[in-house]
Amino acid sequence: MSKIKTGFLFLMILTVVLGISVSAAAATPDDALVMAASTEIFISLDPAVCYEVLPSRVVDAVYDQLVGWKNVDESLVIEPELAEKWEISDDRKTYTFTLRDANFSNGDPVTAEDAVWSYKRYLKMEKPSVWLLNSIGISKDNMDENIKLIDKKSFSLTFDKPYAENIILGILTNNWGSIINKEVALEHEVDGDMGEGWLTENSAGAGQYVLDEWERNTKVLLSANEHYYGDEPKLKRVLFRDVPEASTQRLLLERGDVDVAWDLTPQLLKEMEGTENVDIVTVPAHSNEYLAMNASWGPLKDRKVRQAIKYAIDYDSIIEDINAGYAIKVQGFIPKGYFGYVDKNPFKRDLEKARELLVEAGYPDGFKVEILTNQRETRKAEATLVQSNLNDIGIEAEVTVMQASQMYAKYREQGHQLIVAGWGNDYADADNLAMAFTNYDAGQLAYRCAWKDEKAIKLAEEGRFEPDPEKRKEIYRELTDHWFENGPFAMFYQSVEFWGVRSELKDFYDSAFGYSMKFDFGGISK
Repeated sequence: MSKIKTGFLFLMILTVVLGISVSAAAATPDDALVMAASTEIFISLDPAVCYEVLPSRVVDAVYDQLVGWKNVDESLVIEPELAEKWEISDDRKTYTFTLRDANFSNGDPVTAEDAVWSYKRYLKMEKPSVWLLNSIGISKDNMDENIKLIDKKSFSLTFDKPYAENIILGILTNNWGSIINKEVALEHEVDGDMGEGWLTENSAGAGQYVLDEWERNTKVLLSANEHYYGDEPKLKRVLFRDVPEASTQRLLLERGDVDVAWDLTPQLLKEMEGTENVDIVTVPAHSNEYLAMNASWGPLKDRKVRQAIKYAIDYDSIIEDINAGYAIKVQGFIPKGYFGYVDKNPFKRDLEKARELLVEAGYPDGFKVEILTNQRETRKAEATLVQSNLNDIGIEAEVTVMQASQMYAKYREQGHQLIVAGWGNDYADADNLAMAFTNYDAGQLAYRCAWKDEKAIKLAEEGRFEPDPEKRKEIYRELTDHWFENGPFAMFYQSVEFWGVRSELKDFYDSAFGYSMKFDFGGISK
């Protein structure tokens, strides 16, 4: 599509959707946030169903949960949302929540009955994310005994073990924990679907916004919820315009036809640095990129060989050359901004030390090894760089590129030698990562790498149940140090989320800080 046609169509959409004249559309409306994004990933906006990152942020905008995440000094901390307060039983397994005075977007009061129904509905539907609530002991089979209505404003949740408070509340922040207007949902029930069909494309929540319109692969439009209990959103409307091509998003942003370009590439961002009236905003993402080693395979059984590989890698080149600087050097398994984050990066490219470790391990002439990765261009480039790095210390590596489904199937079966992969997170607590990267018994990444380390397992379990936050931090510091010395992972970096943003937008960084967990559209102004 030509540049002229693209601009004209977008002006027409602004005219129809936002009710403004074409002459006014050169700058987006003062009371609207207009964003260019690829919306093909939008499948359902039902909170119990939606599990994709960008659609989940729309769900968060139109629904509130009991608690949510807040950016405090660039760390994510729990804050109350619909729960005004909560009390924890002496055995630390039952949480009693008291709801604040709040209304749904149609004016109905939010009640504990709505909350109980929403949680039980989610469990009954058994959608992919249900494992999160199952993981702390509440399931469809036991929900009646573990989710109890107390009165109009309070209800309780009982978990199977006394998990640390930040774990419980962190899991409850997910959009599946959204409180739905029970009466409205059941008014639209068809064949016992509990309103799923209707909620796929409509909202019945108590968030800052209301879903006005979703035209698939064209636009998603939100408007301010006039009954919202909290601070009024600074911008009254939020429009996601479907623009699949990153280059077209850039064009619209630079012209001023949109306020935000959502899907730019690192290379485009580099080209745009210094562009008049455009800012580049980056925030820590909730995913890690790493090299994993099978600790049951040949030379990789030896801790010193694994350490040699960690010292052979050029981490700076991975970040600066392959990712154009759009990544954060985080070598621990806990991302920056999470409870338990350890600010240590002990590894840098040191070929002399790497060669010495190989000699000490009995491999002075190196060995042959296979590096698996998938077809993502960044991953292939990272694997190729690691291949070159290992060659510098005498390890002859061969890169094998596979379909992602095949690669991960082999990984889960402990069938790899080395693998370049990534890991996304579900709640901002060290436990989410400790279970994956250090606890063999959890059946996740440490298991896939056949790394069964009793000290790591013990510390990971202690961290799950320690009630004192400061003691928990000490546990994760010790676990991280042990993992650095013994673990089968070389962490390349923590990913970042990035946007091209018009300079007149205010407070975008703070609003976006929790992107993969939360995005505060209502905090942005012009």
